[in-house]
Amino acid sequence: MKDPSRTNQELLEEISALKKRIRELEQLETERKQTEEALKENEERFRLLAEQSLMAIGIIQEGVLKYFNKAYEEISGYSADEINGWRPLELAKLIHPDDRNFVMDQVKKKQTGHPEVVPHHFFRSLHKNGDIRWIEIYSKTVTYGNKPADMVTLIDITERKKAEEALNKSEAKYRTIFENTSMGIYQTTIQGRIVSANPALARMFGYSSPEELMDSVHDVSAELYVNPQDRVRIGELCLKHGFAEGFEAQFQKRDKTKGWVSINARAIKDAEGNIMYFEGTMENITARKRAEEKLKTANQRLFDIIEFLPDATFVINNNKKVVAWNRACEEMTGIKKEEIIGKGGYAYAMPFYGKRRPLLIDYVTMDCDELEQKYMAVRRKGHMLHVETFVPMLNNGKGAYLSGNASPLFDRAGRIIGAIESLRDITEFKHLESQLRQSQKMESIGTLAGGIAHDFNNILTSLTGYTALIKMKMDRSSPLHSYVDQILLASQKAADLTRSLLTFSRQQPITLTPLDISDTIETTKKLLKRLLTEDIELRTSFTKDSTVVMADKSQIDQILFNLVTNARDSMPRGGTLTIETRIGEIDDAFIISHGYGQLGTYVLISVSDTGIGMDKATQEKIFDPFFTTKETGKGTGLGLATVYGIVKQHSGYITVQSELHHGTTFHIYLPAVRAGVNEERDKGIPVATGHETILIAEDNEEVRHFMKEALQEYGYKIVEAVDGEDAIDKFRQQRDIALIIVDSVMPKKNGREVYEEIRRVVPHIKVLFTSGYTKNVILDKGIEDGEFDFIAKPLSLDGLLRKVRLVLDRK
Repeated sequence: MKDPSRTNQELLEEISALKKRIRELEQLETERKQTEEALKENEERFRLLAEQSLMAIGIIQEGVLKYFNKAYEEISGYSADEINGWRPLELAKLIHPDDRNFVMDQVKKKQTGHPEVVPHHFFRSLHKNGDIRWIEIYSKTVTYGNKPADMVTLIDITERKKAEEALNKSEAKYRTIFENTSMGIYQTTIQGRIVSANPALARMFGYSSPEELMDSVHDVSAELYVNPQDRVRIGELCLKHGFAEGFEAQFQKRDKTKGWVSINARAIKDAEGNIMYFEGTMENITARKRAEEKLKTANQRLFDIIEFLPDATFVINNNKKVVAWNRACEEMTGIKKEEIIGKGGYAYAMPFYGKRRPLLIDYVTMDCDELEQKYMAVRRKGHMLHVETFVPMLNNGKGAYLSGNASPLFDRAGRIIGAIESLRDITEFKHLESQLRQSQKMESIGTLAGGIAHDFNNILTSLTGYTALIKMKMDRSSPLHSYVDQILLASQKAADLTRSLLTFSRQQPITLTPLDISDTIETTKKLLKRLLTEDIELRTSFTKDSTVVMADKSQIDQILFNLVTNARDSMPRGGTLTIETRIGEIDDAFIISHGYGQLGTYVLISVSDTGIGMDKATQEKIFDPFFTTKETGKGTGLGLATVYGIVKQHSGYITVQSELHHGTTFHIYLPAVRAGVNEERDKGIPVATGHETILIAEDNEEVRHFMKEALQEYGYKIVEAVDGEDAIDKFRQQRDIALIIVDSVMPKKNGREVYEEIRRVVPHIKVLFTSGYTKNVILDKGIEDGEFDFIAKPLSLDGLLRKVRLVLDRK
């Protein structure tokens, strides 16, 4: 209600004042709201910054923890729900007991405004999981919610503390090493002044302390190095590579005695790349150098010995690098030592196998069981390995057989420091060994063949002899007469077969007379041509020199017939057959090459064809009895075996050269003689009767009975003996015996023993030896040739009668 006492003017002024006040209040409210908004914005910004901060931040106001960020949760391990509102005593549980009093004391001083408060310090906190962490804390008074508060910032410096501790330990360790190591450690200026040295360096150069060394030496180049240029070279290496490593130099001590050091050095530069100083280590290697010098001298002596060893010898170290390669190795491989010394990676196998691979030397440390399982040819004896092997790359690719020995090398402490291998070329030895085996095999086969022929000859004697007796008593008009002839013909073929066996075994009786080989081939040429087909050309070539040998002509003919037949069969599509004679020498080279032979001059017969040839395997068997490459039924396999036997019986040698599809050549060596050719021939003795008494000493009943029947049929009186002792007894009982026919091999006493015992009683008694072997059996028993007569089995009726009459009629 209006006051009547006031005028309108007053009312208007009052209203105007009220409006102004209202505007002021509105302005204040606006400013308040703006302030609140700004405060909220600042608080939000603070909260955002605090939450994103890696440092732990907490607000303590009126002794209560009002706020802390996520980083604080990570440091303490407690969440906001667990720790919010904690007071100082509760927060004290998060501090390590050893640091708790100090931290709480600082809190009290802060609350009371004490001037000695430390706003920045370190302590250890206890994480919720029990871990101990080092904390760096900063404290500052701030306004929080328009009230004073303490803002604390905590930083986890655990890793930094660990690094500091490690650094301290490292520095302590370095100091310990620096002071106590036996290796010298130094720092020098560019000019050569020592600025840092350890005790070991001082002792190395003969000084009592590092201080004395640094005070006494002003230029290491001139005063410590024997050759000052060594330090210059070290500096150059450091400039070029940044360091020098293992540089060996000779030094001189304070007393002028000399030694050796191994230097490792590096250049230390400033930010601009300028060298400030050099630092490094020195190791005294004087003792090692002296040992190396001694070892070098010893090694040189060893290498000198290895160099002159006849066997190819090389040495490798533990790194498989060649350290020795002697002259014999160079000759064997063609590789000079300069090309192979220092090479590794199995390079030493290249000249032997054409590739990198382990050799015997690489197996010396292999376990014995493993070695035997993997390499059966290798033999171990102690530390040494031995092997014989074929190496393909030697001898210009032809290969060679090597005998190898390898062993580890040890130092004085028994440690393996390398290995050595020696190699010997045994190719020639292997060849001779093969020849010897072949010779022994042929000898064994010959012995077997001779034994078979002996037994077979006894059977043939009975078969042929009795058949001849039947024929003698049979009327020629009998229809059985032709059957008997066939039996005798078959018996003769069987006798030829046994004769071939005896020829091979060198037990066939032969008659040696001077014989011109060239003339013999020429006279036999027509017969030889008949053996050949029309598409084979026969050529002959004879030396003008004398080709006379001591030989049995029939046996030489047999050689020619057999070789020509063999050549014909090897040329089914025709070709050329060449027979040559010349004079040849068997010398040391021949003997070494073939493994047999007798020095001297020989007549050489060469029979060559252009046929299919032979491989190595066939060549090794061609002289074996019954070996043939012909179809079944087209060869006995005795042709070349017979040739071999005849040649050996004539004290000769036979060799063969052949290559598959490139023909074959047989070379026959017969000892040459300086004698004329005897043209006389035995005339043959007619079969005649007799009346003398003959003692037959034969252990084979069938043979003995045949001889008795045959000789009795022609008028002789017969006394039989079944063995040697029986023969002597019968001779003593009947002194009118004119001839003794005695088998050379009998039970109780053999033919030689019977002959010698009877000759003591009747010195000029006539004796006819017989055997399924040969005349050589009696010669081997010590009776000289010419003291007796001999007839070989199988005995024919005519042959027996003629021989008996010949012996009885001889004066």
